[in-house]
Amino acid sequence: MDKSNDGENVMHEWVKQGYCVGFVTTRGVLLDLDNMTLKKAKWIAKTLLYEFKLEGFILIRSSSNNYHAVFNKYVSWKKITQVLFSRYECVRYAVQQMQNGHLTLRISKKNGKNKPKVLLKVGETNKLIKDYLELYEENQKNPL
Repeated sequence: MDKSNDGENVMHEWVKQGYCVGFVTTRGVLLDLDNMTLKKAKWIAKTLLYEFKLEGFILIRSSSNNYHAVFNKYVSWKKITQVLFSRYECVRYAVQQMQNGHLTLRISKKNGKNKPKVLLKVGETNKLIKDYLELYEENQKNPL
């Protein structure tokens, strides 16, 4: 949830019912890959992994034909913007996240959609992926 200028809690307009728990960071690369096949989502993640030496990634199904990717390496905000704007498929998400000043991915149910499901782990998982999985697993045990 966001806070309005007077400190009152307000819900994001895209959350229509209940609450949505998100993982938020400014320390590494997250991607929201919507409306694509699993094959294409894997290709984008692997391409960015090797091109930018991001150490590892996990690929998560957020809903049908929609995926999230979390990359392991901690990087600067400048590097995050370089990665996100390097692929056409990432630009819409990049613009939305740059406006917020951080990257966010959903880890809980939202508007009747199931919780995201981890599908694939590639490479190292000891940094940002570890941070993400700790919150993800806590939310799986104790959902709102």
